[in-house]
Amino acid sequence: MPELAPLTITARNRDQAEYLVRSRAQQRGVNIHRLDVVPAGPGAWLVTVTVDASDIATLAAAALDEDTQVLHFRSHPSRPTASDR
Repeated sequence: MPELAPLTITARNRDQAEYLVRSRAQQRGVNIHRLDVVPAGPGAWLVTVTVDASDIATLAAAALDEDTQVLHFRSHPSRPTASDR
């Protein structure tokens, strides 16, 4: 089975790095058979992904290691904050 490695993923912990790669693969139609995650330094993880040979064409375009933007949502504007009271 083909492997894609190493992907460098920025995440808070191992579980988050695995989640990011698995969810990105699922969104792009890539079936992961095996996923290995090892530390690569503070906040960084090296991920190895094993897929079916039939997914190799999809894998090339999947960009599983592209950066993910984290969106931070503010409180609802009509909800008073502690400083408003």
